[in-house]
Order: sequence, then C-alpha cells, then structure tokens
Amino acid sequence: MNRRRNRCIGLVLGGGAARGWAHIGAIRALEEAGIKPDVVCGTSIGALVGAVYANGDLDWLEEWVGHLTWQTVVRLLDVRFSGGLLGGRKVIDVFANQFNGRGIDELQLPFAAVATELDTGREVWLRDGGVVDAVRASIAIPGLFTPIWHDGVWLVDGGLSNPVPVSAARAMRADCVIAIDLNHDILNGRDLGGAIDTVLREAPEEVEPAASDEPHVLLRRNGKRFPRWLQPSGRGATNGADVRVAPPPSARVPSLLSSVAQSIDIMQVRITRSRLAGEPADVLIQPRLGGMGLFDFHRAGPAIAEGRAAVQYMLPAIRAQLGIE
Repeated sequence: MNRRRNRCIGLVLGGGAARGWAHIGAIRALEEAGIKPDVVCGTSIGALVGAVYANGDLDWLEEWVGHLTWQTVVRLLDVRFSGGLLGGRKVIDVFANQFNGRGIDELQLPFAAVATELDTGREVWLRDGGVVDAVRASIAIPGLFTPIWHDGVWLVDGGLSNPVPVSAARAMRADCVIAIDLNHDILNGRDLGGAIDTVLREAPEEVEPAASDEPHVLLRRNGKRFPRWLQPSGRGATNGADVRVAPPPSARVPSLLSSVAQSIDIMQVRITRSRLAGEPADVLIQPRLGGMGLFDFHRAGPAIAEGRAAVQYMLPAIRAQLGIE
C-alpha cells in the first residue's frame, strides 16, 4: 500500500494499567491492515507495550499475558508499604530479562516513554538510556508504585501530565498520529471493590493485622485481618462522620485502595480530555473498556479483542488519513 506523500505514522499508546492489553489487539489489527507505524510513543502501560512492540517482541507479550491468572498477578505485584503500595520489581524483572539491557536507541522503531517529574509536575519524554528504566518510570503510579530516581529527579507515572502523548509523537516528526485512548468510558459506575480488594486479600503476610469489629473485612490468606485503614467501612457505615444523607444499607463503602483506584481513573479521564482537546490526534481509537479495573491484568483476552475491534471500526478513517484506497 502506498501512503499519500509517504507520511510518517506515529502510534500513541495511552495509559490505563490492565486496560493496556487492548494495545496488543489494536497493533495486531493495524498490522493486518498493512499499517505499520514509523514511531511509537507511550505513557504508563502504553510505554510498556510500546517498548515491547518496538523491540519486536509482541508475540512474546501476547503469549505471556494470555497465561496470566489472579495468582500470577498477585505474586508479581509485590505488595509493600514503602514509597508505594506496590514495589513493581518482580514484574519489571520479567521485562528486563526480555530487553536484556537494551537501550532505547537499539530498538527496531524510534520510541519515547512519557513520565512526570514529581517535584515540578513537568512532563518528561524519555528517548534515550535504558529501555527498562524508561518504562519503569512511566508506570510509577503515585501511591501504588514507587517513584524512580532518574537524572537527579524523582519520576512518576506519565499519566499525571500526558496520558495520551500525541505531542511526543509530533515532536518525533510524525505527521499522521494514530492515538489509542483507553479511558474514555471507564467512569460508568462499576463496582469499586473487586480487583484491588482481591490483590490485598491475596497479599503476602508481612502487614501487621489490627483489631476490628467491622462486619465486612478484607482477610489475608491466613485468615488474619488487614489494618483498619485498608478495610471498607462496611455496609451503610459512616464511621461517625457528620453526614446529612447516609448511604443505603445495601451500599458498600469503598476501601481506601478502591477509592484511590477510582480517583486515578477520574484524573486520567479529565487530563486526557483536556490534552486531546488541545493536541488532537489525526485518528483517535477508543476501545470500550469500562468494565475493566486497574488491576484486571488476568483479563487479557477480552481487552485484546476489544482493542482489535476498535481499530477495525476506525479503519476507514485511518485509510482516509493515509490516502490508502
């Protein structure tokens, strides 16, 4: 297929934690249509998938995520309480072995990962240095993953500053940007428990239990309770707060971590809408992933299928932009 004026295609992979497996299906659908990007940019999970793709290892990644179970996810998440709830070392080690010390300039495609400087909020584009270091910085969700020290500053998740980094692709001379936004329909009132509470329930036995008389508590595998501050407040409980309208008896008050996850989702949606309004992509692909939570990494199959379907739906627009008949 000939592109109009040999346009440089930039593929932008947005952040969204476990929803990022949809990027695999999206890339597959683009390849099947004969569309191959010239540059790849990513934020958070988009940086991870983008780096693997730029390294020519998408087959390996698709097979690996296809075998993830809840038990595997819990072991990889490495629960801790220093700098962030999740250390992230175990999962990064998996990818470090695959990248084998490779630098960004050694990848098969030009690549950039987006991170955020913690002290200033400045957006940082990581276009050189080690691939693993760049990806690890880009996925460092504050409060969940520990920040990364890089060139004299602490770096955290790129989603704080640019969840769908169209601007980075433009800076890399892409004149047709295909962007994938994972977060456009996630604020649809899904259950706030589930995934994150399960992570805690399956966590290692290193956290001191605390006495609690609450009727609904999260338990570790040994049957002991997690500390009170990690527990949901119970059905209809208000913890003594002075509220004018109490929740109905059937309402389950979210745990601290469930609240954090939902807050991250809200932040991602708001920032994404703002950035894309000012820096629009030529083609915006938006998989329907509202039913997936941050830590639903074991649900790769549905996510990949939705990423593929979203690209197939947008193929006429992509071909029109590229001048492909």
